[in-house]
Amino acid sequence: MAEGEKKKRSPIPIIVAVVALLIAAAAAIWLTRPQGVDADAPPPEMGPDTGSLTPASPATASQLATATAAATADPLVSTASAGPPTVAFEDESLSFSVSLPAGPANDPALVYLREDSENYFAKVKANARADFDRLKKSGVKPEPWEVRVKWNYTAKAGGIVSLAGEASEYNGGAHPMLMFDTYIGRNTGEKLEIDDMLILKRSPSPAMTIAICEALKVAKTAKIKSPTIFDEPIVCVGPDANAKTDVAEITLAPSNQPDRFGGVYAYYEPYAVGAYSEGPYRLTVQQEIFAEDLKPEFKKLFAGEAPVL
Repeated sequence: MAEGEKKKRSPIPIIVAVVALLIAAAAAIWLTRPQGVDADAPPPEMGPDTGSLTPASPATASQLATATAAATADPLVSTASAGPPTVAFEDESLSFSVSLPAGPANDPALVYLREDSENYFAKVKANARADFDRLKKSGVKPEPWEVRVKWNYTAKAGGIVSLAGEASEYNGGAHPMLMFDTYIGRNTGEKLEIDDMLILKRSPSPAMTIAICEALKVAKTAKIKSPTIFDEPIVCVGPDANAKTDVAEITLAPSNQPDRFGGVYAYYEPYAVGAYSEGPYRLTVQQEIFAEDLKPEFKKLFAGEAPVL
């Protein structure tokens, strides 16, 4: 009797149990699958113009994700995480960064420098990419260009600020190129030049021009033991002058008196007044030398002595 009952037992409970297990497994898979993501879609591709930001210090995963998102949206990335704000970009053809002084985002001087940096970046990026592609097609392994720029305030007085910038640009040559730039402007955003501060009949200032030239002679003598430019004696004025200030970048110097300018700084890049091996020249001219050439509204802002570069 017991054996007959076993033969007649229904298989339905077993089938129900198997189906329940399959449903539970499918539900678990669905719940652990990332929502809103197409699992079959290909991963996003990184194009040649996608920027990447490398933090100066170790970052958390969330910080890195934020930086990567910003870089993808705008290849020229602004950061102000630690120290002065920077603008940066990096890909296989170019590594580019600009360090700006700390200050409010709407500061007219910093706004100008940011825009200037973006224009500089656009030009360098296009040239670096073209050079990279050209070398790659010719079978040569290209090296990425590298550009590093740093701006610093040199002086502030009477609602006027001045800054000096240095750029190191390597584009695959024998050595990097060093370049200078300067900025002078009012707090209102009005850009100024040194000549704007001089009376019309002394713009440019003969006294300042000769003083810069004489300072160059002193610097040359100290560095190469000869006051010459490409083996020619330095001539400060006249038709044979070879130390012209129009190839120098000039900005305002601070003073040992508060809220005053102590003079000007003049910067000559390598090659401007000598061989590359001589390097750059950074010169200082005290305000008392050219004070009589200044317009009254600016003359009152100059006093004291400037620190020598």
